Amino acid sequence: IKSLNEMSELNLKLEKVREKLDQLKIEAILITHLPNIRYLTGFTGSSAICIITKNEAFFITDFRYKEQSKEQVKGFKRFIATGKTLLDLIQEKNIFDKFKKIGVESQHIPLSFVLELKKKFRDVKFIPTKNFIEEISAVKTHSEVEKIKFAIKISEKVFEEILNIIKPGISELEIASEITYLHRKFGAEKDAFDIIVASGWRSALPHGVATDKKLKKGELVVIDFGCVYDGYHSDITRTISIGKAKPEARKIYQIVLDAQAKAIEKVGKGVKANELDSVARNYIKQKGYGKFFGHSLGHGIGIEIHTLPRIAPKSNYILQAGNVITIEPGIYIPGFGGVRIEDDILVDSNASILTSLPRNLIEV
Repeated sequence: IKSLNEMSELNLKLEKVREKLDQLKIEAILITHLPNIRYLTGFTGSSAICIITKNEAFFITDFRYKEQSKEQVKGFKRFIATGKTLLDLIQEKNIFDKFKKIGVESQHIPLSFVLELKKKFRDVKFIPTKNFIEEISAVKTHSEVEKIKFAIKISEKVFEEILNIIKPGISELEIASEITYLHRKFGAEKDAFDIIVASGWRSALPHGVATDKKLKKGELVVIDFGCVYDGYHSDITRTISIGKAKPEARKIYQIVLDAQAKAIEKVGKGVKANELDSVARNYIKQKGYGKFFGHSLGHGIGIEIHTLPRIAPKSNYILQAGNVITIEPGIYIPGFGGVRIEDDILVDSNASILTSLPRNLIEV
């Protein structure tokens, strides 16, 4: 049974959803994106729909999740579709009958599903919305921050363990596999994403998912890893050197480290995301490596690994207290290698750094 705190959090979330319904002048929101459904209900299954109106909240799933949803979902009217589709059940229960305007999650809902909605509910106008739930979930509650912190602790413990196995001759895949195993061993649900272990020339690939390439002495290795704990994600990157780092590697490492420190210093509620991005980007550019930093400075984390706010050159998002973001500048030089350093930050009047791993260059 959900605790009183969890029920009050649910009521707060529903209140914020209903405020947005009023702002957008729509009568209900149809939620189909499973991470958003988990955010609202705690449901971890693979098939569900939520409908939130000004006065009611409906949860619809299929027979496979009858018992699971009974345990996980509180505060919603629950319907189970047996031998019919979820939309058939909505039609049968006349849930949409009193509404003229219902919002849908435009960036998540397949066109085929929209066509089916329009066919079944001809009198309803379906209004595309963007980031409806994501704008709410971008501001974390205390308990959400605690779950992220716990996910971070698991990943940090894993990193400390894998430093003992990193040496010339081990493959990227062996390191990634060990990270996955240890995440589970230490209490995570799963990895947050496909673990990135990119060594030598491959470290210049920002998303160099692990391969069978073996590590060699003198190479840089970018390790980007994270896990999921009770639905919430951690996301950390460290770059290490196999043996003594080359002078050029040390130089670019220090530039990335300084760029990250300057950006973290700038973090605070009221700061525009694109201004935060430009702090690190301009510093790297001043040092002559601007063309080697091509991705955004960071992103929100929470119930998803990439969510609002985006910390990017074109992002006008204004940071709010309760945002949890990554700050992850990088320099990637084709043929030579790359460096990225990433930490998870809680936004308040300034930055609260949630990750605690050392940020200095580690040589193993």
